Amino acid sequence: MAPSHLTYSPYVLPVIVEGNRSVVVDERLRELEPLAWKFVVDFARDNRLQTKEHDTDNPDSVAPA
Repeated sequence: MAPSHLTYSPYVLPVIVEGNRSVVVDERLRELEPLAWKFVVDFARDNRLQTKEHDTDNPDSVAPA
């Protein structure tokens, strides 16, 4: 039986960015769970997904909708 709701890592958040379904991955994941970080990066590359790093000079560069 399927669970009634999904749970997400506190370091990975599904959002809508500029009308596009997106996933924001907290950079802390890189140090906390290197294999999880590698999986996410490899998955994006293998599936030719567009990636964008957060611009720390512009806090609104990637904002959850």
